[in-house]
Amino acid sequence: MADGVTLLIGPKALAASLAQHPDTRNTDLVVFTEDQVRQAVEQMLRERPRVVALPEKFAQSPRGTALAHRIAVDAQFAGTRVLMINAQGAAVPLPSGVRSTWLPLDASGTRRVPRIPIRPGIDVQIDGATAALVDLSTLGAQVVSTSVLKPRQRVRLILAVEPYLIRAVGTVAWALFEIPKGGLPPQYRAGLEFSSADPEPLLQFCLEQAAEASKS
Repeated sequence: MADGVTLLIGPKALAASLAQHPDTRNTDLVVFTEDQVRQAVEQMLRERPRVVALPEKFAQSPRGTALAHRIAVDAQFAGTRVLMINAQGAAVPLPSGVRSTWLPLDASGTRRVPRIPIRPGIDVQIDGATAALVDLSTLGAQVVSTSVLKPRQRVRLILAVEPYLIRAVGTVAWALFEIPKGGLPPQYRAGLEFSSADPEPLLQFCLEQAAEASKS
């Protein structure tokens, strides 16, 4: 009878590297590709795996770093160990430089994360109109839009960035009318507070953006 789950994110061929590791013995193996991180996290929440294994290159990427950090700080995964499969094909503990703890947490735990600056070029839809995403957390966002945004206005937000499709409902907490230089059209800069949002993909996306920012 299986004693827990080993979750591998990477090529199934790497399973042989895990077979002899003492932490993976007598566990069921579940495999996801590196493009299926969202599905892998959903599986992790259901199964609470004993081991999560990541190929070395993926473990050192922003997405892999974010996932390792999530496991390290989330009490739900207190019994989960992260292994890295190195270039020699050996399953080893994550090096300290990969197991990042750059993301501060507040007293409420891992569900609340600070506002994270978003790289230019990521847009959201607010009530069907396009707006630039400036920063983001699990509680809200700052956006810039050419459409009117007023305090206390109820809005629906959609963030579609592969592989994520994140929906949120919230309220405009504050708004500023701006006239940019260079003859650009007037715009509204606004802070949004979410009343509801897709929690897991939103948290994972925030972690990935923070990891990417820390490596730039």
